[in-house]
Amino acid sequence: MIKEQVRAAVDDSWRSFKRALEPLTSADMEVPGVCGEWSVKEVMTHVAAWETRATAALLSGIPSPDLEDPDAFDETERRRQVDMDVAETSTYLDTSHRALRDAIEAAPEELFISGSPLRRQLDYGTVLHYDEHADGIRVWYALYRRARASGGG
Repeated sequence: MIKEQVRAAVDDSWRSFKRALEPLTSADMEVPGVCGEWSVKEVMTHVAAWETRATAALLSGIPSPDLEDPDAFDETERRRQVDMDVAETSTYLDTSHRALRDAIEAAPEELFISGSPLRRQLDYGTVLHYDEHADGIRVWYALYRRARASGGG
């Protein structure tokens, strides 16, 4: 029952995140400034990296160790994927999400208990993360569109 609720929340937030990407062109996704200096493409890589950590935790049944420096992790992952174009990045994101969904499906119900360390990692690496970045992309894109329409970009 709890697992089904978690899966539904992950699916709902994922759909919202993907909808935030729909109006963007590949060129839009390369423009910096969406999240700090990151482009949408870099945000997609970032989301995939955190999904991959959550997937590993689900597959092992134990949360990944806390990162001493999450920003360093983010930068390492960004640099690893920097040469991918938008289509490759999109494929990478979708592949990481499918692996996460498969891991959720395979994981035992007890891993989804609210408040457990693994559940917190899953929530922060998925639902809350998707929502955070979907909102950021939507705000950025509205401002970006407005600036382009007024001749500012």
